[in-house]
Amino acid sequence: SEDCIGVLLREREAAAAMVDYLVSLGHRRIAHIIGDPKHGGGVWRLAGFRDGMKRAGLQEEPAYVVQGRFSFESGVAATRQLLALRQRPTAIFAADDDMATGAIWAAAEAGVAVPGDISICGFDDTNIATQVWPPLTTVPQPVREMGRRATEELLLRVQDKGEARMVEVGYEMRIRASTAPPP
Repeated sequence: SEDCIGVLLREREAAAAMVDYLVSLGHRRIAHIIGDPKHGGGVWRLAGFRDGMKRAGLQEEPAYVVQGRFSFESGVAATRQLLALRQRPTAIFAADDDMATGAIWAAAEAGVAVPGDISICGFDDTNIATQVWPPLTTVPQPVREMGRRATEELLLRVQDKGEARMVEVGYEMRIRASTAPPP
């Protein structure tokens, strides 16, 4: 509605771009650990994953789409499930960095090398993304910039100096050592 004021990251597009990136490395068996289904980010990122798969002409494998909860523990559990499959994915795109970190942990537990055997990427670019080994390929959520832009929009409304609105901010990707071509 026109009464909404705020700032949105184009999460769906960013998630599709992450799939595009994995495909460009040569991945075809790409899994997705979904975030909390009651959280907009989880819904948008799943939609973006599906957009990217469709764009690449890849069939979504139901066993490769596993429910997570935006937590480290759910990333561990989901990755254990994925690694138990007869045909494992070569890449995992987790809907946030906590789950991606859990995925790296579960891979290490199973003796699966990241990125040698499996690529893992996340979303948000939280502190953990650069504290884990290997550092995580991810999409930053520019929270400070989004807060600044939202404040500007709110001030427009309060000071009657123009029409406040919803503003979309672009995304970028942080390519780090957790992704590589498939084995």
